Amino acid sequence: MPPSNPPRPRRWWALAAVVACLLLIGLDTTTVFLALPELMIALPASAGQLQGVFVGYLLAFGLLMVPLGALADRLGRRRVLLAGLLVLGLGAAGAALADSVAALLVARVAMGVGAAVVMPTAMAMLPVLFPPQERARAFAVASAAVSLGLCLGPLVAGALLERYWWGSVFLVDLPLVVVAALLVAVLFPESRVAVGRRAVGGGSRLSRPALVLALVYVLMTGFLFVLTPYLDGVGSARGLAAGLRLLPLVGALLVGAGLGERLGAQVGPRAPAVVGALLVAAGLALFATAGTATAAARVTTGLVAVGAGLGAMLTSAMRAATAAAPDDLLGVVRFTTAVRQVAGAVGVLLAGTALTLAYRDDSSAVGAHLGAALRRAQEAGPGGAELRAAARLAYVDGLHAAVLVGVGVALLAAGIAATGRFAPPAEERSPASRQPAPAGADRPA
Repeated sequence: MPPSNPPRPRRWWALAAVVACLLLIGLDTTTVFLALPELMIALPASAGQLQGVFVGYLLAFGLLMVPLGALADRLGRRRVLLAGLLVLGLGAAGAALADSVAALLVARVAMGVGAAVVMPTAMAMLPVLFPPQERARAFAVASAAVSLGLCLGPLVAGALLERYWWGSVFLVDLPLVVVAALLVAVLFPESRVAVGRRAVGGGSRLSRPALVLALVYVLMTGFLFVLTPYLDGVGSARGLAAGLRLLPLVGALLVGAGLGERLGAQVGPRAPAVVGALLVAAGLALFATAGTATAAARVTTGLVAVGAGLGAMLTSAMRAATAAAPDDLLGVVRFTTAVRQVAGAVGVLLAGTALTLAYRDDSSAVGAHLGAALRRAQEAGPGGAELRAAARLAYVDGLHAAVLVGVGVALLAAGIAATGRFAPPAEERSPASRQPAPAGADRPA
């Protein structure tokens, strides 16, 4: 972390620029998933092709985030951040206008490159803007911006898809890009790492907490990839209704995160991580018995279990990871964010492959993939009802295969968290046996 800086008079206004950048990233995470069913039919695109689109974005984001963040540290964060917002905005416009899977893939990779610049550079401005005693609060506000984007994503995407075509979920990024760019240009000072100083994140490594954190995003991204077509293309939820159906997952994730943080402060991060992983496994197992007409209450129960478990795992793993590097919070945030994007790509590959293999067992009857089958059924009019029903049944078979893979991943995460050293000794001991610590010591600035 940079040394102590004198307070900047407009720092809290400048925080709005950071919030706008991170809200944009959070919003894009859940809005795109809701467009999957329409993409399958409109382009049309198979699950395998959409895997490529998602993996391209996530890998560009994850693999380039650390080097591009370091580049911004050297060249000047303000100018590089503005360039990243430009690339992200152009990519979003290209994605909205794409008329083929290949064009959408190129646009999403460009968005991934832009996001790989925006997120680490915006976060790196917090130690520049705020003195040490205010940094923990600033980091908390920035994290809340990402969470707010995750919550708003399903509602925004659902409302847009209710009235407009699938490209609207990408166009919604453009106003945020413009607002963020204006705020950055006006309120951010130019800053860079002094020559000879170590770049942040140099000591980060793939520890047990980081591995559990990676598995959280394998589970989360893979589950969302197969869930939204089930809610929309197979179930009865459409548009805004499909967005509302995702809210129990997001809401439970936030509640689980809060409970996991509280429990972790009392007994250490190991217990909430293990309990959360087992809860995720139970929720996914519930989806392994879902059908084409499963009751909404049952689906909601599964979503709440998965969301609460993921939230508890997320905060517990982050607590353990940051406790291991208290003097490099920004470096840990950069490293773990990069890990989660790559893990998200792995999650899409695992879930999508399991889904596709199971679906293709019935390909002679229902077509190559769900999107093609539903499009043919739509073109056939009333005569396509039988094809539509067969395609939906085949997709449910694929969903079962994908969530069973997820159950295995969740149990693996529980095993990793339950064994070996999961956090520094001070974090693993009970409160009664811990040495007194100065206020705020568990949330390094």
